[in-house]
Parts: sequence; structure tokens; C-alpha cells
Amino acid sequence: MALTSPDGTPITVRPIEPGELDRIPLRCWPDRKILDHLFLEQGTIGIAAWEGEQCVGQLHCYRAILPDAMSEHWPERSRWLPESSWWRQAARAANLELSGPGWCHACCHVGRTLETHRQESEPSERAKGIRKGIDTRYLGRGIGTALCKESVRWARQHDYAAVAALGAPEGLPEYAVWAGQLPCTTYAKLGFAVIGLDTESKLLPGWADGNSPPEVMAEVRAAMAKGRPESDFCSRVMALDLRRVTATE
Repeated sequence: MALTSPDGTPITVRPIEPGELDRIPLRCWPDRKILDHLFLEQGTIGIAAWEGEQCVGQLHCYRAILPDAMSEHWPERSRWLPESSWWRQAARAANLELSGPGWCHACCHVGRTLETHRQESEPSERAKGIRKGIDTRYLGRGIGTALCKESVRWARQHDYAAVAALGAPEGLPEYAVWAGQLPCTTYAKLGFAVIGLDTESKLLPGWADGNSPPEVMAEVRAAMAKGRPESDFCSRVMALDLRRVTATE
């Protein structure tokens, strides 16, 4: 099924090119000099969705050598990849040999445009469906899944051994949007395996214990009222071994 915008305009998905940076909101990315280094090292800095000339979604990505090395140029706040000893043990437990060049998803933002990015701090815009810089009309249209599929295709084409990501807990869409994570169920449908939690703690992660926006906390309280266990609020570390995936999948 073809991707379309809320008004029916076709949406295309492709790797980001250096000449497109002025057309993409750079909220989570590092400064332009570092982006230049990343383009040289990686070829691209991620995948973008386009409604004509307007960017309406981005999947930010970085290269890491699994399990030991991180991208020195990527912002520390987005370097979620667990330490190498954890990664080795988790991959072995999942019966996966996840070593070598890894293509990591740092964060994903569907509905983030240059316009919503500029309006992000304006309270009057929340009534128009713009929340935290997101135009919610673009959510639920398959754009996030398409970004992920194109990222996997690109990584396979460029000889990466694996794709890794954090998947948001199932059934918490407000958190997924706020955190910039695709749901773990989206990754699972694309063949990713859960190799662990982003924390081994049995306690609630900080964001679910009051350190998040009202709409996210309302979602947490509703889930807890239904008996959801604390550990089930943790994001999942997801991985896809590209050496086990054929080019036609």
C-alpha cells in the first residue's frame, strides 16, 4: 500500500543526502561540522520521509562496530547501545552472532517538520494537533514502518552485519512519540528479535515515575491501573542479524 499524507499526497522514503540538511529539522542531531564527519563515515545520517519537498519524518542512524565501539561523533544522549559485555551475553542468549558493523537507530520522529519544529514552544499550537513538535496527523500512516524498512534495506546494501534499535514498550503510543522510538511490535513484525531490556532493573524507569509529559504519565497510570508490571515499561533492545536475512525479505 502506497504511503500518503493526510491530504492524499504521495510520501517517498529515502536515505538523507548532505544537500538536504536545510530542509530537515535538526532537533536531535549534532552540529553541522559533526554531521559532515558522519556523512563521510557513513554515507548518510539516516532515513527521511518526504511529502513533496517537505520532510515529514526522520529516522536518525549511526554506525557502530558491535559489540565494542560506538560512534564518537554521535550525541551522547542518543548512544543507547549497551556495553559490550551485556551485548555479547544478550546476543548469545538470543542465539545470534551480533558482531561487526552495526547500523543503529538513535531515534525516530514521524510528523516532525520544519514548521512544527519552529512552533514547538508555542502553546497555541497544541490545539491544532502539534505536540512536542509533532503534527499528529502523520501518525498511524505507516511512515515509521517504511522508514525502518528502508533503513534495513540500506544497511544490507552497505554490508552491515546487523541493525539495532530500542523498541518502545507495547501499547504505549504517547511514550513512543515522546521518546522518538518505534514500538517494539513494529520491529518484531520486521523480523527483529528482542535481546533484552534497556535496563535490567525491576523498578520503573525514570520517565514512567513522573519524569515525562502529562499525556505520557496519563498513559502510564492507565496501564498501571490494569496491573501492568513495572519491568514492562522498559524499552526493548531489538536486533536484526542481516546475515540471516535474504535480500528479498
